[in-house]
Amino acid sequence: MTALGIRGVATEGAPSGWYAGVPLLRRLPVEWQPNPRVFLTMLPVLLFYGLTKVAPAEVAVGGGFAAVTVVFLFTRETPLLRLIAIYGYLITAGSALAGILLTSEKAYLAAGPVGDALILPLYAWTLWRGWPLIGAIGREISPSMVGNLPVNAPIFVKVTLVWAGYEAVKALVLTWMLLNLSIGEYLVYGRLFGWPTTAALVFICGTFILREARRHGPPHGQEAGYSSVSSNPAAAAS
Repeated sequence: MTALGIRGVATEGAPSGWYAGVPLLRRLPVEWQPNPRVFLTMLPVLLFYGLTKVAPAEVAVGGGFAAVTVVFLFTRETPLLRLIAIYGYLITAGSALAGILLTSEKAYLAAGPVGDALILPLYAWTLWRGWPLIGAIGREISPSMVGNLPVNAPIFVKVTLVWAGYEAVKALVLTWMLLNLSIGEYLVYGRLFGWPTTAALVFICGTFILREARRHGPPHGQEAGYSSVSSNPAAAAS
């Protein structure tokens, strides 16, 4: 297997870096091991939620901002993962502040549908620029699994369209629930709707992307037969 210049990704089928010390991850095939920076991008939102349980909202916001700073410094090689981490924190913290100012718990819970709705223009823009969002993110999350597919591969275009449609529907459904159900009912039915459908879509789309990646074999630069478009969105946008 070709060595990848990303810390934590193994070569020749053996786990390396901190993966070797995590029992669950080290049992995964090398091509299934995600970029370790994926876990770092979860830090701001997780820290924010954790601090809201034990400290004032101001402390939670400050802690989340500090975590965003750490993510920003350590994810320079994965700009989209960095963007997603910052985006998720801003939506969560913004909704929390709105809930405090408006003394409304529903304003805080609006983070879900608001986040789903606000990301739709990004889906449309990346499709228009020729590097569909799912392709760009997928290549950063799991370069050893789908790195042989160019960012503008047809499968990435299709999956990006599917996810954009799903996010739009989910935003509408959750908004309706938030406006018409009690807080307790929203927490129950919103999760019953959102979690299973999201997990199912991740599995289905991931299966099709992985099948396409395996069909094209190991990475060979631009030999997959697609037009030459940079896998780096920043380069593509310039």
